[in-house]
Amino acid sequence: MLLTCLLLLTGLTTVHAGRRVMLGVRGGFELTEMNFNAEDLRESNRVGFYFGPSIEFALPLVGLGIDISALYSRRSLKVDDQKVTQKYIQVPANLRFGVEIGDVVTVFASAGPQLGMNIGKDIFHWKDEEDMTNRQFLMQNTMLSFNFGFGVHLENHLEAGVYYNVPVGKAADFTWDKLSTELKDTTWSSAKTKTNAWHISLTYFF
Repeated sequence: MLLTCLLLLTGLTTVHAGRRVMLGVRGGFELTEMNFNAEDLRESNRVGFYFGPSIEFALPLVGLGIDISALYSRRSLKVDDQKVTQKYIQVPANLRFGVEIGDVVTVFASAGPQLGMNIGKDIFHWKDEEDMTNRQFLMQNTMLSFNFGFGVHLENHLEAGVYYNVPVGKAADFTWDKLSTELKDTTWSSAKTKTNAWHISLTYFF
């Protein structure tokens, strides 16, 4: 639905009632930093990618604007040496402020919320052959986060930006069982996961 709404906006003129509307395609790479709230778990940084349509509104107030995108995002993480692939539809909505430098360059800063919806597998099971324990990684189906970034806009067509994404709350739960030799019983341990990420994006506006 979000993608359909964005595509319908192609019929809008570039200037209407003092507001500029631009439709484009955005893509880029992200470096994910995964953190657990457990000291004995191994952490891992992984690179992913994303792409999708983007629309930018220039507001009547000088320098202010809004950009909204609908992005397909795919990234692979390593959890305890197990590969976990995440697939999301990410919808960032950023408020931005830009300053023109000359006639063709605008430098901007932006910030705003991002809603992520899981469209891939949400639970992973495996067994550690070393200590014969069962492991489980359960991802959130929806995730709210915030973007903070800056970039450069060139000649109304090309834009490059760098963003830092900070999630609100946990991104996933990692659980594992362990056999107690004293109690002869199985106990479960768990750790919450956070996935902050750096985004490097390139957008072409038509």
